[in-house]
Amino acid sequence: MRLSIPVLFIGIGVAAIVAFAPKARTHDIYGEWRVPNNPAVSCCNNSDCRPTRSYMGDDGLWRAWNGQEWLTVPPERLLPTDLAGDGRSHLCEKGRWIYCFSPSEPKS
Repeated sequence: MRLSIPVLFIGIGVAAIVAFAPKARTHDIYGEWRVPNNPAVSCCNNSDCRPTRSYMGDDGLWRAWNGQEWLTVPPERLLPTDLAGDGRSHLCEKGRWIYCFSPSEPKS
């Protein structure tokens, strides 16, 4: 079967768009995040960052939900508030190890 030239060019164009399309926007927000006490290290490997529930405890420390339990966020892993710009807290964590955490504005 022979394809006409216009059909062939359309197929090549679609393949190029798919191949060079940017990553999903939802994960792009983590791409530039760095560990606060070690800016040479990224917070995210595209599998460990996500929006989460959180609260500030009476002791002034943040707690973040990792899907199984509330983790206490070490102060040296705390990023600026609402760094993602979506009003939610975000946790970069794997195996209970917190790489980074960006809290939402505390709710009253």
